[in-house]
Amino acid sequence: MFPDMAVLTYDQQAERLIGRGFQADKAALIQLLHGVGVNRISDYASFFSDANGYAPGATLQAVWNLYEFDRSLRSLSLEALAVIELQVRTQLSYYFAHKHGAFAYLNEANFPKFGDGAGKTPYSWWENKINSIIDRESKRRTGPASGGIAQTSALPIWDVAEDMDFGMVLAFFSGVSTDIQKTVASNAGQPDRVIRSWLLGLRDLRNRCAHHHRVWNWHFKSGVKTPRPNKFPQWHSPSFPNNRQIGILLTICRYWLNQIQPGNSWTERAIALFDAHPELPAAAMGLPPDWRRHPLWAV
Repeated sequence: MFPDMAVLTYDQQAERLIGRGFQADKAALIQLLHGVGVNRISDYASFFSDANGYAPGATLQAVWNLYEFDRSLRSLSLEALAVIELQVRTQLSYYFAHKHGAFAYLNEANFPKFGDGAGKTPYSWWENKINSIIDRESKRRTGPASGGIAQTSALPIWDVAEDMDFGMVLAFFSGVSTDIQKTVASNAGQPDRVIRSWLLGLRDLRNRCAHHHRVWNWHFKSGVKTPRPNKFPQWHSPSFPNNRQIGILLTICRYWLNQIQPGNSWTERAIALFDAHPELPAAAMGLPPDWRRHPLWAV
């Protein structure tokens, strides 16, 4: 049995927030509750809270500004992630096919890194995902024009890769042989161990964005590695104060995008978004002081 819990009306939710010190016109707050829900408002309002409740800065306008900033930040992140994901899965399928063949992705021997160490993805997970893609694509290609007969029972790896989500791309990279990992990573200008950690962090960011969760000051599960200072000093001058926050993940997005699409406008738009919200502390996002002058952000 589940414990009994009071179900509050929008009016009661607004009364409770205002009673805790949240500064808002009640009618305007109720209208916002209709649109985004009390959990989301409380989530963003928590930035303005202390041990005694909401601090004086906890106004409806301040929370809405923070919500709008975070929504724009998610959009920018998703834009960068789409480009990065496409490059990685394209290169993985290319190098894998040239080494093993177009249809060799269901041979466990070609994925020596699956199950390599505690907590790593097992090959059975990959096999089930691949079979689901093949089954779905075969059904899609079965239609009236084919007389109900599936047009294909096997797909080359580059077709399968088109239906992979970010988690599968990460698993693909993690499972292939070291030489393929190193080749794909070198095209991003980094060692394979660094790229894998970046993909882990970016996967977490992708999941948060896809579910419309707060990212601006979130601490992500997967901490990313920074390149070694002797080879990549620009990543350490200054260093990032936290490897689990949006600051370093955005920096990775900027760096990687510039490797793929030199001359893109993503950096300018990201900086413009931050400039439009000077009230938000960079430290809460894991960005170093004066981060705009950082070698990895200087335009």
